[in-house]
Amino acid sequence: KRATYARVVADYRPQKADPYRVRITVGGDRIEYDFDCYTPSADLTTAKLLLNSVVSTDGAKFLGIDIKDFYLNTVLDDYQYMRIPAAYVTQAIRDQYNLHNMIINGYIYLEIQKGMYGLPQAGKIAHELLLQNLAPHGYFPCARTPGLWKHTYRDTKFVLCVDDFGVKYITQDDADHLVHSIQQHYHATVDWKG
Repeated sequence: KRATYARVVADYRPQKADPYRVRITVGGDRIEYDFDCYTPSADLTTAKLLLNSVVSTDGAKFLGIDIKDFYLNTVLDDYQYMRIPAAYVTQAIRDQYNLHNMIINGYIYLEIQKGMYGLPQAGKIAHELLLQNLAPHGYFPCARTPGLWKHTYRDTKFVLCVDDFGVKYITQDDADHLVHSIQQHYHATVDWKG
């Protein structure tokens, strides 16, 4: 396989605890992946319908859940490769991991074994893992509405947009059940809107 490039992404997110963000993502346009990468994610219409349903249902409340590093650390079935300019790697990291002999023509080559931002298949793998993790708790995606999930008997519905959940619930017990089900498998932050 051919190694793709590393892309440095710098961002300022004032709502985060540490607003200055720098991360390396994978140059996904050069990844050779021959399988389907479709990931069912809620569109704007589905999200709006859920919010309208919260407003128009007596006693309904809204909850926001964000899964930290949702796409990361998922195991890839087909390893990928990337090269990083050696100048991006500090001397301390080079020393710690003994990378000096691994620099070839100014680059360090990596084998990617787990999900990273930029991989075309990362969303699909994360979605399949979410399905596997939430199914034992009774949550499943609706068959005809991408990104909309329900529970087998609880009156809880949520839309999934990338790694953010917008949840409609009626009772606190239902909300707690979903939060607990997610937090058994992921590090998630919860924003109670009431």
